[in-house]
Amino acid sequence: MLTIDNRRAMELARRRFFDGQPVPRNIVPASILNSWRRCSALGLDIASLPRLEPMTSQELRELTERNDLLRRLCRPEIEALHAEARSTDCIIILSDADGLVLDTVGSAGFADRAARVALRPGVAWAETATGTNAIGAALIEQRPIRVHGMQHYFEPHGFLSCSAAPIFDPQGRIAGALDMSGPA
Repeated sequence: MLTIDNRRAMELARRRFFDGQPVPRNIVPASILNSWRRCSALGLDIASLPRLEPMTSQELRELTERNDLLRRLCRPEIEALHAEARSTDCIIILSDADGLVLDTVGSAGFADRAARVALRPGVAWAETATGTNAIGAALIEQRPIRVHGMQHYFEPHGFLSCSAAPIFDPQGRIAGALDMSGPA
């Protein structure tokens, strides 16, 4: 959790970054700053909301069928985290290698809030679609990533605190990501 002083420092660093000014050292984690740079280079505009269109039910059915093995192999871990997610007002999210959300389980109340920013099955959470977020950054950096509150690229995602880890297949390729998201 960020303290008031840390929150103010992060707000300043964020404002400076988006104004094209140098960011104070040791305030923004390197993984977040790198993600902000990638998103900015993509031309993502923080002044507008990302356009996140959910898949049709047929497209979602095809997506889940294509990822059936990943879903089955991850099911025990998701179930193990499910009770903790409910008790901490969080959700567990499984995505495919492209950042498309396959499954969410956990707190129904938080799931409703998350759905308002399209954090639900059939929606892409790759950096190219939603800016800096744990799923997208973990897939790109191929390591666990935490994105807290205003570290997200788009301000409407600032109510989220997310931690994600990539999932690798037996050949070492990215197969997806497992994420726990809750209130910031």
